[in-house]
Amino acid sequence: MLRKEWSIVGWFKGSRRSGRHAAGPTWRERRAAERTAKAEASLQQTEQKIHRLADEVRADLRDSS
Repeated sequence: MLRKEWSIVGWFKGSRRSGRHAAGPTWRERRAAERTAKAEASLQQTEQKIHRLADEVRADLRDSS
């Protein structure tokens, strides 16, 4: 008769991916990295627009005083 602890040991041996890790990223990981890069680029552009608009508003407020 198997003891209960022995029957679940296989669940904790680690992921199957561990042996392939050196082979490089999977297709899903590459796609996720592409999406992240696009989102970061978009965020950077948005931040630049915000700073440019803030500079324009400051200049307009300075000129109107």
